[in-house]
Amino acid sequence: LGEEPNLRAFSRTVGDARVLYFSDSYKSVAAQLPDLLRDATKAVAYYSSGDEHQQALLARAEALRLAGTYLTQVRQYDIAYTALVGAITDARQAGDMLAAGSGVGGMCWLLVRQGRLDEAERIAAQSMDAVEPKITGAEPDHYAVWGGLAMEAAAAAARNNRPDAAKEYRKAARVAAAAVGTSHRNVSRHWSVFGPVTAAMKALEDSMVVGDARAVVRKAGEQEELSPKAWKRLGRPSTNDGNRFTLDVARAHTRTGDLSAAMDELTRARSAAPEWMRHQNMAAETMQEILGKRKRTLTTEMREMAGYLGVVG
Repeated sequence: LGEEPNLRAFSRTVGDARVLYFSDSYKSVAAQLPDLLRDATKAVAYYSSGDEHQQALLARAEALRLAGTYLTQVRQYDIAYTALVGAITDARQAGDMLAAGSGVGGMCWLLVRQGRLDEAERIAAQSMDAVEPKITGAEPDHYAVWGGLAMEAAAAAARNNRPDAAKEYRKAARVAAAAVGTSHRNVSRHWSVFGPVTAAMKALEDSMVVGDARAVVRKAGEQEELSPKAWKRLGRPSTNDGNRFTLDVARAHTRTGDLSAAMDELTRARSAAPEWMRHQNMAAETMQEILGKRKRTLTTEMREMAGYLGVVG
């Protein structure tokens, strides 16, 4: 079995790779994943029992979660599914149901991308039951994982023409967000940034899903949790959630005919996360709509953005 693994050093290495992922350095993440997964499997084999075995399983769960999330982002769905199943299984075997629940959240994102909406809602709802905080005063991690699963269930239900179910899940997410109070961050274990701002942003997606672009524009400008002041008071969302919100608002402006405002939002998203934006179908689709609606000559900014996203007008 070779030398004894250094689990602390391995966890730091996984953490560094996670930072690269959230920095949109996808090529660097891809280059590191084979060694990370091999080392994680060696650690699980080396420690066959006891606390070290539990720690090794959780370390491998983190590495597999990173692999599954990255592969989902770049649309390698089959192997992403395998990685996420492994992450959930390892976390459950280690007895960490919150880590398993956060892995289910990653799986739901993959399933929604594949259009497997019934399955995504079902596993999110079942996992909510498994990790539901049972007593007042539960830890913020507990509320954050449960609320995150509620948001995943809502996203699937809204896209599956189940608006009443989506509303109930959104209500649960708001309850969890109120219990947390401000944005709670546990990216290292649960990939979670959760609070009132995140819950409000995700709820806004439902209006976009049903085609109510005017409601999106209105709420983005009026809803308290979505204002810049609220971000300072309640805490910022994750970079990914903030960027996704920006794309939702861009598409809503496009649908309501304010192409200038839509371009401002696209430019903001590109400035914040240029590599991430290349992998977002919504960005390309929004740009395609802008090109189709523009009646005058395209601006230099529009031509440049279309080229960046690979959109042909």
